[in-house]
Amino acid sequence: MTRHSEGDSVYVRPLKKTGIVTKVLSEDRLQVAIGDLSIRCSIGDLDPSPEKPKASPKESSRMVPANPAPAPKSIDLHGMSADNAIRGVEQHLNRVILNGAQQTKIIHGLGTGRVRSAVHNLLSSLGVVRAFRLNDANPGETDVYF
Repeated sequence: MTRHSEGDSVYVRPLKKTGIVTKVLSEDRLQVAIGDLSIRCSIGDLDPSPEKPKASPKESSRMVPANPAPAPKSIDLHGMSADNAIRGVEQHLNRVILNGAQQTKIIHGLGTGRVRSAVHNLLSSLGVVRAFRLNDANPGETDVYF
């Protein structure tokens, strides 16, 4: 097995993505940054990568498994506060993006508009989001495109 150290560029086979080793956790476990995401993975899932990742990684507290389960096509935020909705949307987007989806649906409902506004502010700040818009058929949903 290849030894990796902090700063090494690696290819994470299960995700088919290139990242940078940010921390050696143990003899066979590493923390790897892929864009704004940080994952923990086994050394056996990694290959050395001659190419650098597309975006420079930032240390992130958002952790995702190296073998993510298939992400649902939407997330329903009904009954959540704006803060809880944002945390849920961040986790959902991480899973969806790592699974290679090109779009997702966020169901926020109509209500007072606080959750929709918080979600739209979050989406506006994310470089990975190509576009988003209210669903024409249901203004309680936002369609997100990567």
